[in-house]
Amino acid sequence: MFKGENVKGFSKLDAKDKELFKRFCQKFYKSWEYPEDHVPTSVKRMDSKYLKVILSDGDWLHILKDGSWY
Repeated sequence: MFKGENVKGFSKLDAKDKELFKRFCQKFYKSWEYPEDHVPTSVKRMDSKYLKVILSDGDWLHILKDGSWY
């Protein structure tokens, strides 16, 4: 399975955001038939509301504190 620790920007997150991103990765990959087509390439805290994740397919997502994304 994909490791969130290898994503650009992960090391700059605080401990709480690192755990949030790891949980996101687990849920996110279970939702795809071919998860390798949607690999997160970078993650960044944008403000106090969400993390921004950029995917290898060009899409990007907001991850909210409760672990949901859009």
